[in-house]
Amino acid sequence: FSIPLALGGTYSARAEEFSDYFHHDRYEMTLMSGVMYSPIGADKGRSREYYTLSGLQFGWMVTDADAGGWWRGNLELSLEAMGGAVFDGKGSYIAGGTAWLRYNFVQPNWRVVPYLQGGLGAEATDMDRRLIGETFNFNLDVAAGVRCFLAPNWALDLECRYQHISNATISKHDVGINAVGPMMGVTYFF
Repeated sequence: FSIPLALGGTYSARAEEFSDYFHHDRYEMTLMSGVMYSPIGADKGRSREYYTLSGLQFGWMVTDADAGGWWRGNLELSLEAMGGAVFDGKGSYIAGGTAWLRYNFVQPNWRVVPYLQGGLGAEATDMDRRLIGETFNFNLDVAAGVRCFLAPNWALDLECRYQHISNATISKHDVGINAVGPMMGVTYFF
């Protein structure tokens, strides 16, 4: 595809250039935002916690994308600072950080890169104390998503994220919050 340039002319990006961003020692910055809904499924009697979640991630490509087949891809380590606001439920905020391990499915000549990731982190929140017991909590996250390259170095991210929040029995109340929701973001590769 071609991208118009401010000084006239166009830049034609080859699809294989996009897989270059997934080589060892390349980096990325992602700004993500979305909403999370809890409880998931039929949890009778469990209070509702709907909240926004936004984060800034810094990622480092740990390996090259050099395996074969449909699983061709690379490993990426990412750190995220995140925060959000409760818009339906008890409490008003969530703030913390997560360390992610992501597998990018990088195929030659594709402008779309699916990924799977898992993360662990910690946060502070004032959500329903009957569920989480105290302000300090841990999070366990799993997500599946796709990156769509719109221009050289720039991709649009779409993701479905599951998040479990609990205090790991530090407090006597530790039912936990299980939330799922859509996330959308923009990534810059360098």
